[in-house]
Amino acid sequence: MDTISPDFARMFGQSVYIDTNVFIYFLDRSPTFLPVVAPFLRAVMDGRIIGYTGVAVIAETMVKPYKIGDVAIIGKFKDFFYQKDFLTILPHDPAIFDLASQISAKNSMKLIDSLHLATAVQGGCNYLITHDGGFKPMGGVEIVLLRNLVADS
Repeated sequence: MDTISPDFARMFGQSVYIDTNVFIYFLDRSPTFLPVVAPFLRAVMDGRIIGYTGVAVIAETMVKPYKIGDVAIIGKFKDFFYQKDFLTILPHDPAIFDLASQISAKNSMKLIDSLHLATAVQGGCNYLITHDGGFKPMGGVEIVLLRNLVADS
């Protein structure tokens, strides 16, 4: 049986930047990751975790619905992101792009991942949750991998 891990519990009351893959696994109902991401996003919706994301995350998540051209899914995904009292959606201004470039250059990270990390840093987030292993902690932002959110009991 799986239980909530200490990594999950310590995010309660904290600001957490949510990477694209968390939303994709939830919205696509991934059988592997839904048992992890659904309780996490429920905690965000309930206000136990203060959720942040960036405009680029929404753009990345919207690629598949636009590619298949399903107007209903496009609307559903947009409604999900912009529902009241759910997420703070952070912009990516020139200073964030500059910081992202520096992070990418110094840490050999993909620019899009560096953009997410820079946005989390500038947004004052305590954590960044992702499934991507290439992130490096920076500026007070701790990286939490999805696989660490469930503890075997």
